[in-house]
Amino acid sequence: MIRFGAMAVALLLGMWGFAIAYAPIGGAERTLADNGFSAMRLIVGHFPAELEGRDMPPALQIARWALPLLTFWTTVVLAWEQLRNPMRLYFMRARGDHLVIAGDPGGQGGLAARTAMAELNNGRHVLLWPQDRRALWVNDAVEQGAAEVECSGDQRGLDLLALDKARAVLLLGQDAPANIALATSVGAKAAGVRPAGDPLDIILRIDDLDLRRSVESRFEHGDRKTARVRLASVPDIVARQLSLDRPLDMFKREGVSGRTILVIGFTPPIERFILRTLAGGHYRDGGKPAFIVHDADAAGIEQGFRARHPAADRLAPVRFVAGRTDPAFIPALVDAAPCPVAILIDQPDDARAMAIALAVDSHYRVADRPAPPIHVQLDGGYDHRMGAGIFPFGGLDALADPEYLLQDRHDALARSVHDFYLEGRFADGERIGARASMREWEDLPESFRDDNRLVADCYQLKLRDIGARLVPGTGATLALTDGELEELARAEHDRWIAAKLVQGWEYGAERDDLAKRHPDIVPYDELSEAIKDLDREQVRIMARLLGATGQRALRTLTIAIAPGIDGLEAALPVLVAELTVHYPDRVVIFAGDLADPPGRAAMLAMHEEGRLVQVGLACHAMPLIDSLSGIEQGQTAALLNHADRIWAAQNGAALSAMLAANADMSVSADSSGTVQIGSDGTILRAPWRR
Repeated sequence: MIRFGAMAVALLLGMWGFAIAYAPIGGAERTLADNGFSAMRLIVGHFPAELEGRDMPPALQIARWALPLLTFWTTVVLAWEQLRNPMRLYFMRARGDHLVIAGDPGGQGGLAARTAMAELNNGRHVLLWPQDRRALWVNDAVEQGAAEVECSGDQRGLDLLALDKARAVLLLGQDAPANIALATSVGAKAAGVRPAGDPLDIILRIDDLDLRRSVESRFEHGDRKTARVRLASVPDIVARQLSLDRPLDMFKREGVSGRTILVIGFTPPIERFILRTLAGGHYRDGGKPAFIVHDADAAGIEQGFRARHPAADRLAPVRFVAGRTDPAFIPALVDAAPCPVAILIDQPDDARAMAIALAVDSHYRVADRPAPPIHVQLDGGYDHRMGAGIFPFGGLDALADPEYLLQDRHDALARSVHDFYLEGRFADGERIGARASMREWEDLPESFRDDNRLVADCYQLKLRDIGARLVPGTGATLALTDGELEELARAEHDRWIAAKLVQGWEYGAERDDLAKRHPDIVPYDELSEAIKDLDREQVRIMARLLGATGQRALRTLTIAIAPGIDGLEAALPVLVAELTVHYPDRVVIFAGDLADPPGRAAMLAMHEEGRLVQVGLACHAMPLIDSLSGIEQGQTAALLNHADRIWAAQNGAALSAMLAANADMSVSADSSGTVQIGSDGTILRAPWRR
């Protein structure tokens, strides 16, 4: 459009210039058409001989040179637009390793569009297979270097995809039946052109759980030597990521032992998060989370939820409350929830979701109370209005990666869990392929992968339960006490039962996979010792499985920082060095009051080094952060947003007592602490010094 506009302007300048140039030499009889014709002839470089050597108007001088150049440029561009796609297709077919992406017919912000742009920005080769080649996102991707083939489904279109050399095919539209039809066509084509033993990965997006189960069984029996259909569910991926990034125990309020989660809006990602939390019932202390879901259509939502998940109430309370969720009604809604440990917000659009999140945060700020983590689903990701303590989740930009869609980034431990399962079955005489679960990870149906993912993810939560964390590297890992082993085995059995109940299983005297009956769906104390040993073994192998993923589990050593230690900054390097030497098998975590300047400086220094930090709050964080200088303001907000845990109390004294009570050691300026720091930064006393 720009080039044609430039040509039109140059043509008008030429017409005006000719009118001015001919006026002194008797050009009064020239018409507008005559001047237009003369201007048009400038396109091919023809300039009237009678005007040569005369003083030309500036407008005519510009047109004389601009029109031929613009014409040449436009011709080249039009030729390139006609030739670039065939040329790109030719080179992709010759080179291979390209990604085929199909998506929604319109818009420019969908998952297909963002994945295509992310791959192009990473220097990858992308072949678009859109339903509408005129869609804005297609044009944008083509301008950035993608090739395109119209998604007609005919044989010629499939031939142009060069599936014999493609890296993968991503079917990312929201229309699941359309995705399934495309997957069927691609699989059939791959069977004829793909070398056996080099299967093409077909990532098929299906967000509906019931449809996903039926589709999985449909593709399970295909020829997996030439194509493997992998199912990707955006709500499931979002829910998993949220549960891993923000465990429920990351917020602890003084005097509150419950785990209430306040939910505003009910969407597929929220439903999957609830189910994942229920199915991962790993809590060592036995405390179950309770969900309070607010939505305008609470009755209809509850009816559907109960019908899909009848066992949910047996695992934890899920209460649906009807009412308006406009920002003006948020204070009353929040006050009705009994001290939530997390607040989840998901609305039809980002603007409304963000407005509610800000209203929730403002309510806590007005009351000057520490706010629990506020998780808001934003398709666009980060919003500049967010302060510390408001966390975006579920942004499509974060999902726009084939490896992320396949969840490979978080699957190392889940893969090891499955390998251990196979080893046990091999020892019992079973063979690969004997049943759906007896397959290598690459060929394992997605539902069985999800089972292993839940086991693996709950390992990390169990470690937090016993005061341990995962760290990268190999070496010695923690040894469980007999009491911890038994408690975690009990928690593992509770998790297994919860996962089975969520999937629709019930107790049965004899195991029946078709009827979903299992004899072990009973309390842990009613199990035989042989079955209890299976749960114990699941806990024992954690160290071995973690080693296979390049990680190890270490106990934490939490150091509570008392307020007002003048020499702490000077003492910190020596203190950290000595702790590392004397406690090499522990993960050191510093915990302090965010409002205490020396403690905040120490935590900021530890955070900069990549160490874990726990933050204490006796008031809302934002007034304090707003009062800091520019650099420290951003650093403190990042510290709070990446804290391993947030401790909340009513006042500074209660907070200091809370931090000390939950720490292994304390640092102070007087003899009340385990470690005493002098005003000059000298360590006056420590347990390792005699």
